[in-house]
Amino acid sequence: MNSIDIAKIAGVSRSTVSRVINNYSNVPEETRIRIQKIIKDNNYVPHASARMLAGVKNRVIGLFIIDMKVDSGGKQVTSSSYFSPFTGSVIDNASKMGYTVLVSIVSKQKDFKKVKETFYNKTISGGIFIGEKNNEVEIKEIIQSGYRVALLDQSVKSDEEVYKKCIIVNADNFHGAYKATNYLIGLGHTKIAHIVGISENLSGMERFNAYKKALTDAGISVKNSLIAKGDFTITGGYNATNKLLQKGIPTAIFCGNDKMAIGAMQAIQEANLKVPDDISIVGFDDIEVAMYINPSLTTVRMTLLEMAAIATNTLITSIENNSNFSANYTLPIDLIERNSCKTLK
Repeated sequence: MNSIDIAKIAGVSRSTVSRVINNYSNVPEETRIRIQKIIKDNNYVPHASARMLAGVKNRVIGLFIIDMKVDSGGKQVTSSSYFSPFTGSVIDNASKMGYTVLVSIVSKQKDFKKVKETFYNKTISGGIFIGEKNNEVEIKEIIQSGYRVALLDQSVKSDEEVYKKCIIVNADNFHGAYKATNYLIGLGHTKIAHIVGISENLSGMERFNAYKKALTDAGISVKNSLIAKGDFTITGGYNATNKLLQKGIPTAIFCGNDKMAIGAMQAIQEANLKVPDDISIVGFDDIEVAMYINPSLTTVRMTLLEMAAIATNTLITSIENNSNFSANYTLPIDLIERNSCKTLK
């Protein structure tokens, strides 16, 4: 069923059906009522791009979750303590503003072709990206084409014009990681290891750089033997910790996020060591489970739900006002002290 079929049933032209769909006033009321009844009886839904071409505002935004980790099991959103609450917050905030959210997962680089199509065919009026590589070329092309985009976890390069045409929302990753590392130093630790997240992501890079800066500022050497690569997953943290323990036992580990910290704690337990008696652990994000594991996890809290709200509300406001925009938000963090660290005597 399409608009041509509706027009035939109603005995009118296709343009008349289009005027009714788009609520134009120059249609006789009797004709309008007849067409609306036919549309309802046949469950006809106008195609989004057709409505946009007719000048009707599309009240749909896209949320694109970039997760290309191999060990995702096909459940990137439902099993994620990071993507799942963020998605919920985007949907909640969009709904309050009368918008629907189209959620898509990008698990392969070639999936960006479909992402671009949703912008180009006007299925959505704007999009939010989370989990993307820093400085992702595919996303930059979308922004350069004039579409409205909000980015999470993206560095701001003042010399690149593209980043003056979008919304960027970040947590203060650097200062959060610096504070976490410095906290361990303040407890008397000097043999502090770090499990790096995804190095292509801004958060992974900034947390790693802050760890090195905090050690250097305290006069402590940065040692490659105390650095291991994870991937922001529990398994990544578990494997990275096992590699660290093969080289020696650090007195503390700063993990690039809480999920890796949970994996690290599991590996430590299996090695017949204890947290925090043998190794202190600090995470980052303050996911909900962090306060319930034993011992409860000392971590850096970032306001993920607020980040989602800012990205969503700012994006929709720009759509509603049909305004050219650029915005750059950096949200503060807090160190949450719990029971996974101890003072060295």
